[in-house]
Amino acid sequence: MVEIRYKDCSEVADLAGHSVAEARERFGAEFGIHEKASARLNGKKVNRNLETDTYLKEDDRLTFTKSSNKAPLLLGAMLLALAITGSVFAYGWINATTTLTVTNATSDFAAVTPDNTSPVPDWSPYGFFKGSIGSGTLFNVDTSASTYTGDLVATVYLANADELVKCYRILALKVMVETSGDATVDINGDNITNDDDYALLTIGNGGVDLFINQQGGSDNYCIKVDSGFYITHIYKGANWGSDYEDPVLFCEVAQR
Repeated sequence: MVEIRYKDCSEVADLAGHSVAEARERFGAEFGIHEKASARLNGKKVNRNLETDTYLKEDDRLTFTKSSNKAPLLLGAMLLALAITGSVFAYGWINATTTLTVTNATSDFAAVTPDNTSPVPDWSPYGFFKGSIGSGTLFNVDTSASTYTGDLVATVYLANADELVKCYRILALKVMVETSGDATVDINGDNITNDDDYALLTIGNGGVDLFINQQGGSDNYCIKVDSGFYITHIYKGANWGSDYEDPVLFCEVAQR
């Protein structure tokens, strides 16, 4: 038997004769193993290019680790309003000098707030269960107050993926955008508005970009969950801390 470990997740499995790459693939979703996590076999690092040729033996210990480069988590809605205006360039023929003048933005181009106009997505998971997730609203992105008519990109992140991975093997949310008139927004850039205009937010990717082309002018957009599904771990044990099963979402908006 081989012991495999990633963060707080561990399991003893019959992996003798299998490669490190096969072990990564088998437990990747269940443990939430990051794609950049490095493998260590009995304390020695395994080069990523050699994982397919490195085979496990009885009583081996395989550990996946990822270097920590944590940034503070910001919960709730956030507005990213950065602008460079009034730029003046002067070029010299001989010395090629450049002069750049930068001024601060004087107003927000969009307001981001939680949307409680309809029930937020709600479900009650328990151990070793597969379930579906219903629709619900998440955020409002309002450009009508500023009358900004340029294009936007709204990025929605899972801010507590480290907690979610202790509860779920799989968590997937279909995220979409609607106008104030409940019309679906073309967020995938194919110039067609249809059922494919959604982004799949999962524990694996951690964040999705929603591209908003304001062809009809400024508006108050609604970011919502259309549907989703989840698969929990085998049991609801000590790893399931208080509210660990509840996703904490973070929304960032920028001009493009």
